[in-house]
Amino acid sequence: MNQENGSKAQPLLEMRVLVYDILRRTFLEEPTKEFLNLIMDKEFTEEFPFAEENEEIHEGIAQIAVFLQEHDLKSEKEYNDLLWDYTRLFIGPDKLPAPLWESAYLNKERLLFQEQTLKVRHAYLEYQFLPKYFRQEADDHLGLELDFMYQLSELSLNYLQHQDFMGLRKVLTDQKTFLQEHLLKWVPELTAKILDSSNLSFYPGMAKILNGYLTLDLEALVELLDMDYESVSK
Repeated sequence: MNQENGSKAQPLLEMRVLVYDILRRTFLEEPTKEFLNLIMDKEFTEEFPFAEENEEIHEGIAQIAVFLQEHDLKSEKEYNDLLWDYTRLFIGPDKLPAPLWESAYLNKERLLFQEQTLKVRHAYLEYQFLPKYFRQEADDHLGLELDFMYQLSELSLNYLQHQDFMGLRKVLTDQKTFLQEHLLKWVPELTAKILDSSNLSFYPGMAKILNGYLTLDLEALVELLDMDYESVSK
C-alpha cells in the first residue's frame, strides 16, 4: 500500500463519517435532546471540519454559534420551539415550506414515490441498505439519503483499513455518482426554501453546512479516487 496516500486518505475518510453522521441526524428526525447536547458542545462550533475551507460551512457554523448564544435549548420552551420549527418545515400538518423528499423537487408534478424514489431505492439495494421506515417513508427522504452516504462512508473506511482497494474504489465511485445524480441536484433548492421559511436560525445554519459540505465532499471524492493506493506493495 502507498503509505503516503493511505495516511492522507484515512483522516479524510474518518472525517466524512463524522460529518455525514451529524447531517443525517439533523434531518432524519425531530431533534432529540441527546443530539442537541452534541450541537451545544463547544467543539461543534469551534472545531467543525472544513469550516475554513468552505464559505457556506463557515457561515452555517457562525449562524449556529449565534443561535446557541441566544437560545437555551435546555429550557423546555426553547426546545419545544425548535421542535415546532422542524415539524412546521418538514412534517406538517399544513403545506410544507421545505419538503425533505427528492421527488418534491425533481418530479414535474412535485409528487412523492415517483421515478426518483425508485432510482434511489435501486442505489440502496445494491448495498443491501434498507431504510428504517421502508414502505412507510419514501426512500428519497433527505435523512435517508444522508444515512446512505454515512453507511457508505463507514464502508469505505473499512475497505481502506483492510487494504481492499478494489472495494474502496467502487464505494467511493458509487458515492460520487449518488452525490451527482441525487443530493447535489436538489439540496440547493431545499436550502433556499429552509432559509426563506424557518422561524428560527438553527435549520438555516444547518442547511448551509449541508449544502456547503456536499459540494466540498464531491471534491474530496475526486481527490480520493485520484490517489494511487496500490503503487507500493503491502
